[in-house]
Amino acid sequence: MISFVLFSHMAGAQVRPGIKFGLSTPDISPKDFIVTDDHGVQYFHLFVENARYGVHAGAFIQMQIGGFFIQPEILFNSSSIDYHLDSLVNSDTGFRIIRDSYKNIDFPIIMGLKVGVVRLGAGPVGHIFIANNGGFGGYDSFEPFFDDLTWGYQAGIGLDLWKLHIDARYEGNFSDLGEHITFFGKQFDFDTKNNRLVASIGFSF
Repeated sequence: MISFVLFSHMAGAQVRPGIKFGLSTPDISPKDFIVTDDHGVQYFHLFVENARYGVHAGAFIQMQIGGFFIQPEILFNSSSIDYHLDSLVNSDTGFRIIRDSYKNIDFPIIMGLKVGVVRLGAGPVGHIFIANNGGFGGYDSFEPFFDDLTWGYQAGIGLDLWKLHIDARYEGNFSDLGEHITFFGKQFDFDTKNNRLVASIGFSF
């Protein structure tokens, strides 16, 4: 019954499909960690050297009834992080800067209120893992572990200026930064959520 009522209302909604693209920057406070094996031998000291900007692009549909809107999106997202790795076993090796890149399909569903050209909204966001091009592949003790699907939320403000759409959002995620890093069968992370600030610009048809 509730689904029928919602569908009936959305059938009379103003619908605007479009495309969008933008940038994201991490909002993190990562800690370093020491990689040890099962016997407690210390192998590596690892910390975040540089969390780089990410890029995204995709499509959205904005549906509006009165002052309420809902905006599902599907976006291809690419980002990368430079890690600083010190070898604690062989001091002659020194350190390496390892760049790890990540590709996901993101699907935010933003709901909220619209007053004039201003939108205020929030909602869940899912991340479907696609690929990882990692620099840790040269270490026999390393084996990445990625969840196929992770979740978070987005909240922010948007502007609709005729066919131009501008969004600035904060994204909080329930997964920790680096939790895919697995050495000697042990999972590590940087003790900070993988949050970010997201800005995008879109055009409706």
